[in-house]
Amino acid sequence: MDNEIYDIAIIGGGPAGSAASIFLAKGGLKVCLFEKKRFPRETLCGEFLSKEVIDIIKELKLFEKFLAFHPNKIDSFRLINDNGKEISANLNFHAYGLRRSTLDNLLLNEAIKNGVKVFQPFEIIRVENIGNDFLLSAQNDVIDYSYFKSKFVISAYGKQSTLDQTFHRNFIKRKSFLNGVKFHIPKSELNYNMPNEIRIFLSNGIYCGMNEVDNDIVTLCFLENRMILKNTSRSNLIECVSRNKMLKNIIPDSIIAKLNKLPAYGNSNIYFGKRKLIENGTFMIGDAGGIIAPIAGDGIGMALQSGKLIADVLLKSKKENLSLNEAQMLYQNSWQKLFSKRIYYGLFIQKILLESRLKNLAINFVYSFPFVLPKLIDSTRSNSIF
Repeated sequence: MDNEIYDIAIIGGGPAGSAASIFLAKGGLKVCLFEKKRFPRETLCGEFLSKEVIDIIKELKLFEKFLAFHPNKIDSFRLINDNGKEISANLNFHAYGLRRSTLDNLLLNEAIKNGVKVFQPFEIIRVENIGNDFLLSAQNDVIDYSYFKSKFVISAYGKQSTLDQTFHRNFIKRKSFLNGVKFHIPKSELNYNMPNEIRIFLSNGIYCGMNEVDNDIVTLCFLENRMILKNTSRSNLIECVSRNKMLKNIIPDSIIAKLNKLPAYGNSNIYFGKRKLIENGTFMIGDAGGIIAPIAGDGIGMALQSGKLIADVLLKSKKENLSLNEAQMLYQNSWQKLFSKRIYYGLFIQKILLESRLKNLAINFVYSFPFVLPKLIDSTRSNSIF
């Protein structure tokens, strides 16, 4: 057992967990962080870094290091239906494309630099409230069980975890039938001429996003509705390519032929519904607290912002000697104010685009009234106009 008692224990070393740990450590708290995978590693993500992401990176004074990885700048958006109709808009902010493995490594190394004690690879399998502290049970391939104590616990473990079962979360038995998959494809192997644009390609029961990231790599990420599409995910992507002529022009037959050999990163049964923000006394941040539809391109932004938010709440709690219940209420109210509308509008847009008839009606409407598209984009950002 680790004999130290930490102020904060964070479960998960992705953008939410690492950002929270940096802000908390800078605030003078003793922080430990547990990550079950060895970095760098890839994970499901559209790898679109919005203005919200860049603002936090600048606040952490990491922007120069970030630029050294040569992220691809993105300033426009285009959506192409499978009937050939397309709509487009400028983003009105500077975004970037960068591989998640690179971003996560940057943030976790900064956490270590700021004094965060990182345990990696270590998986937390149980969290217990013992009096005024929490006891965390951890394990890895070498150690069966190790125990850690902290005053507060932050869960930043992403969309799914075995801890969801331990916490008896309300959604664990629900079936969303929504799967996400990501591929990395060398730009040189594609007929690709849109370096500063993110594009969304639609087909029946699926939407596929493409944007260039660093080192001439293109991220291809898609969400599929398994209630509509019964084949394998790779087969569904091939069907999407065959139905969407613009996408077919970009992805040559040579890529289709070796699709089964390309590494895929994915999650099945992604639950986009409401999640509790406090579970077993712990604070849920990032995707563990709530998932925005990927069509919004704000997942990493929400992760970093929620990391800063929980740090602000816990530093305020220490300064003003708030009780655990008061800190929890403050976090929940602040989270709802910052994120609830974004999640609602993102999910609303996603449901329309995954349903064939509504998709065509909506695109025809936006095509006829193009001023609507920038408003829809803004509705999923920090300062919602709706």
